[in-house]
Amino acid sequence: MNVKSHKVSSKYAKQSFNTIGLFLILYALFALFIPYALHMYMVISDSSIMKDEFMYYGIYFIIILFGTIIPFFLMRKTFKISLKSMARNISASFIDLFVQTIVVFTLCIALTYVSNIIFSNFGIESKLISSIGFSYDEANLNNILYVFMLIIVTPLIEEYAFRGVLLNALSKYGKNFALYTSAFIFAIAHLNLVEFIPAFAMGVLLGKISLRYKSIIPTIMIHILFDGLIYALCVIPANITRYMAYGLVAIIAIAVFLIISGRYERIRIQKFKSSKTAFKLFFTSPSVIFAIVLLLLDTALFMYY
Repeated sequence: MNVKSHKVSSKYAKQSFNTIGLFLILYALFALFIPYALHMYMVISDSSIMKDEFMYYGIYFIIILFGTIIPFFLMRKTFKISLKSMARNISASFIDLFVQTIVVFTLCIALTYVSNIIFSNFGIESKLISSIGFSYDEANLNNILYVFMLIIVTPLIEEYAFRGVLLNALSKYGKNFALYTSAFIFAIAHLNLVEFIPAFAMGVLLGKISLRYKSIIPTIMIHILFDGLIYALCVIPANITRYMAYGLVAIIAIAVFLIISGRYERIRIQKFKSSKTAFKLFFTSPSVIFAIVLLLLDTALFMYY
């Protein structure tokens, strides 16, 4: 990805951030709010579609798919981000990607556990970190279409949207600013307060990897492996849950070993003085504020209704 940082005027930055905010508003409405509204309509009207899982999930996924792709496609075209540059081939080995996956998985699971404990005091709980718009529901995990969308399609569209387009569009104002801002939007788009902290951490880690390799290819692979591991943990039979616990301990032990032994290379992103100004301009942009409010509203709807 072409993510060179350079100084830009505050006026130009405000215009760019307002434009990005408008696309995020479209995303919040079409990919998150409309599927919820459609679901509530079908429940209230007792639609026959609710009884046909393939039809229901098919419609649901098509809306989420195009509701995500279209706003970020328009953002990519507006900011002239090359699809070829964001998905360029990389020289990273499978071992490198596996090490990154293990560390991402361990950190996110640990943060989810801690976050779940904290929010459980407020009556808010979540089993595991979920993909945007989807939940790791036991009933859903028996549906082949749902599982395919969850493990394969979702990582593709999320990495395209957040690491490929949003991170790249913001990077001209500073990589550090772009990294944490895109991770924040990625986190609140998960529509669950419990998942905000682990999703934010995941967004930062994947963002660093994308910036390091200048491609979303490694983050797509890691994201697919991550979701696959989560799915495997969810479908393990109840009578062997203790083995799942052993597996988690083993993964954590491997992650600790990789970090201590130096096999895990921490990716550092250079900070710029202009980042403070960029943060201020972005999060005071009217359209960005409205987009964040919509995402928080979507969170409240999904969590409490």
